[in-house]
Amino acid sequence: MKKILFISCLNTKKEKFDGERIKNTFIYNSLSKFADLTLINLSHNKILNSLKIFFKGLFGRKKYDYIVISKDSHGANIIQKILIYSRFPSNKIVYFEIGPFLYDRILNGSIKKETFINDRLIIVETQSMKEELKSVGFERISVFPNFKPIVTIDFRPHKYPKDVLHLVYLSRIEEQKGIYDLIDCLTLLNKDRLRFKLDVYGRPQREEEKTRIEALAAKHHFVNFLGAIAVDTKEAYEKLSEYDLHVFPTKYREGFPGSIIDFFIAGVPTISSTFARAHEILSQEDSILFQQADNNDLLTKLNYIYDNQDKLNSMREKSFAKKDDYSIEKFEQFLQNLLGRGFHD
Repeated sequence: MKKILFISCLNTKKEKFDGERIKNTFIYNSLSKFADLTLINLSHNKILNSLKIFFKGLFGRKKYDYIVISKDSHGANIIQKILIYSRFPSNKIVYFEIGPFLYDRILNGSIKKETFINDRLIIVETQSMKEELKSVGFERISVFPNFKPIVTIDFRPHKYPKDVLHLVYLSRIEEQKGIYDLIDCLTLLNKDRLRFKLDVYGRPQREEEKTRIEALAAKHHFVNFLGAIAVDTKEAYEKLSEYDLHVFPTKYREGFPGSIIDFFIAGVPTISSTFARAHEILSQEDSILFQQADNNDLLTKLNYIYDNQDKLNSMREKSFAKKDDYSIEKFEQFLQNLLGRGFHD
């Protein structure tokens, strides 16, 4: 077995709803099946662990076949710099990029390309992310989408039409995720009569966000704020399958959002903004796209789906069929192949 130092932030008892930590934990658990792993978990004691990274880089050149970093680009940039100072060979570093921002930060100058350019391999979530990095000089790039353990539930068609469609939001509670725009739109759509209900799951980023979403839920009878939820059991996915439509109104560029996979597993279609990768993940057969940060278009698309509910069961079926494309088993096969090739694309 290859000896690998794995540097990341994993789930903790308090921090288990964050998309980055969830994915990192899956990567760690999968990689541990095929390699002899040493873990530096940056969820704890960041200062002490930063020193560990330096000394393991300094004295681990012969001990470790590879160092694997799984982190957002800002955090990975710090880790890479520490490893450069420790003189650990860059051609033994593998980077799983969490999120889409390495390219953006290279363009705006907050990250220097040279910090990552000599890595053995960078693994990104979509083909467009690969093409972006290639456009600024990167060559050793592999693509694997986000993934989840696939929990098996029965497909559930719904009876349509309904007087009231039940929507669900599952993401962080913050302005840029689009939750407040969504509530504004539903307020207008429900002005004359109730047509949409919304359940909101997610963790507020700040105390002000918690106060704001709770106030909106108290003000609007069609909004129900339910807090953070762990989507990792059959019961959780069966609960999600009861909804008519998942709404993903993000204003961010996004990478490959894990919540969309959750709704593939549950067999629930998504109405999403046209974030940068949306067309690589969603199609008109299983979803509806509206122009990002355009409330008028969101209103139009919600009106459309309300008036065309006969399309929803077909979209549910197509969403459900996509779940196996993003299984942890496929990721583990990808990992085995990479290890067999010495982390060469």
